[in-house]
Amino acid sequence: MSGFTKFAVAGAGNFGKFIVKELLELKKNGSVASVSVLTRSASNANSTELAGLGATIVEVDYESAESISKALAGIDVAICAFSPMALGPQNNIADSAKAAGVKLFVPSEYGVDTEDINKIPFQRAKFELQKKLKDMGLPYTLFQTGTWSDMCFFNPHFGMDLSQKKMIFGGKGDGPISFTARDDAARFIAHALVAFPKEKLEWKSIRMEGDRQSMNSFIAQYEALRGVKIDVTRIPAEELEARLKENSSDIVAMFLLAWDRGGGAMDSAGLSNGEWPEWNPKSVIDVVASVA
Repeated sequence: MSGFTKFAVAGAGNFGKFIVKELLELKKNGSVASVSVLTRSASNANSTELAGLGATIVEVDYESAESISKALAGIDVAICAFSPMALGPQNNIADSAKAAGVKLFVPSEYGVDTEDINKIPFQRAKFELQKKLKDMGLPYTLFQTGTWSDMCFFNPHFGMDLSQKKMIFGGKGDGPISFTARDDAARFIAHALVAFPKEKLEWKSIRMEGDRQSMNSFIAQYEALRGVKIDVTRIPAEELEARLKENSSDIVAMFLLAWDRGGGAMDSAGLSNGEWPEWNPKSVIDVVASVA
């Protein structure tokens, strides 16, 4: 057991709300003492729902060190769950967490291994926060989950929308990709933060994988299951490279190219799935089949 019982989650939206709910489940059996949600607005829909489930909602000003430090007073573990495009508050939260005596910091990772910055270069902000935490001596745990299987295939921004029987991906589509559903990832994270000993959490990367598929293998499974034909568009790697040369901030091109080159898969030998054999995450096809 880690000995951590008091948790605060900042960014309890798209993914963070799942972490809060899993921690609240553990609160029912006494493993967790308290779960606070840091938010700019206590009146938004997520805050209202989570308060109803037993979370303590704390309004904060992420630009104010005093506001954040007050919210983190007495907290064991500060968890960030911001989107990749909204990581800014993390630096201030880290500073205030250190000042407030927080024992463990969980930054917004939840993708592939950011310790290898060459895999997904635009995630440099995550890499830089890791360095900051090391320099300030605030222990962290990096939870890496792969791609969200319950969102990836319904994201028109990426050209993937199974509800319309359309898929777009880069290159040949044979690159392996690590997938995990958000509820499965949150369940693993909550369990690890409570049940793992501190030495398996502090300064560690914990990598989980619900399933591993290439785009081609997934599409074949889905077509066989549903008896349909998916309209597939493959963007040549050369075209994606040209797009990035023209615009280095083209996130879609960066992801599609990285996935094609194997950057979307975590090292199988480094996975932590075996640390919790009872986890039993869902496969990609099971997740998607429950929706479309």
